[in-house]
Amino acid sequence: MKSAVLMDARSIEIMESEIPECGDCEVLVRVKYCGICTLEQRLWAGDMKIYYPLVPGHEVSGVVEKVGKGVKSALKAGDRVALDMVYRCHQCYYCRTGQSNLCENQFTRGVTPLGGFSDYVVVAPERVFTIADNLSLEEAAFAEPVACCLRSLKKLNLTIAEDILIVGAGPMGLMHLQVALAMGVRVFISDVDDSRLATAAELGADFTINPVSVDAVEAVRAETAGRGVDACVVTSPAIPALEAAFKSIRKNGRINIYTAYMQEKPHMPIDMNRLHRSEVLVTGTEGRTEFDFQQAVRLLDFGRVNVKPLITRIAGFSDIEDGIKAAMSTETQRVLLGTEK
Repeated sequence: MKSAVLMDARSIEIMESEIPECGDCEVLVRVKYCGICTLEQRLWAGDMKIYYPLVPGHEVSGVVEKVGKGVKSALKAGDRVALDMVYRCHQCYYCRTGQSNLCENQFTRGVTPLGGFSDYVVVAPERVFTIADNLSLEEAAFAEPVACCLRSLKKLNLTIAEDILIVGAGPMGLMHLQVALAMGVRVFISDVDDSRLATAAELGADFTINPVSVDAVEAVRAETAGRGVDACVVTSPAIPALEAAFKSIRKNGRINIYTAYMQEKPHMPIDMNRLHRSEVLVTGTEGRTEFDFQQAVRLLDFGRVNVKPLITRIAGFSDIEDGIKAAMSTETQRVLLGTEK
């Protein structure tokens, strides 16, 4: 089988190896698609390091090839599935208290933390989720990022008919948009790219705002009786994005910092008196749990989240490096690795 192996920063090689053995309590899956997420982009660029060599890839869909005889679920060969590829130890404090997205041993050397850039993977059965017949395998590869968006919005404790501002209309912003709509809230979304805002409008955004052409804060306040939105999620690492969030939130509102910042110690302009006097709550989210993943698969199955407009390109092993570079472009939404391309 083929695997795309990250040997060092900006060095990826296609290697051949034997198909892994499937243990009694494991499932062998033939990978069909794997998203080239921001994590993979940062690993390739050297902005983030786990260890080398490493097979990246954690947004995976595929077909079950073999089920170990000790697996007690109803999984069988031929099942179309989405895979929860991020490793969890199930032993640390966070795993044992329902916070497995914060697992202390997630990227420990000696475990397989990712692995989706391969023809085949062997995983535990609890990480395998069957998908509906109407859902394509390309779409199923979005289960993981949809799960992250779901956790992000849960953290904001949204209630029906509230207003939320999503800052950034990239792939994560557009998935946040659709999950938020499924939760019954009114959605404002802002971006400096009109083409991305056009996609957001097509996907159901109630208000689209380009801060280059209009005063974003005034636009939000004009539609919220001058108060500002109830909640805001920041999906862009640009400093103006965070500033817009603080200026657009109402008293006692909630802000979630969804994006990661590449500076070692990013300094952001925050008016601490605003937090104090207005009781604004600021939080962050990292990844997702197994339960979030299961719910995300259901949202995709039900058609509540449409990811088809987000698929910009499908790369193969032969052009995986070009695919990673394309995924890093602001002109791209999502690039997938197609193992059979």
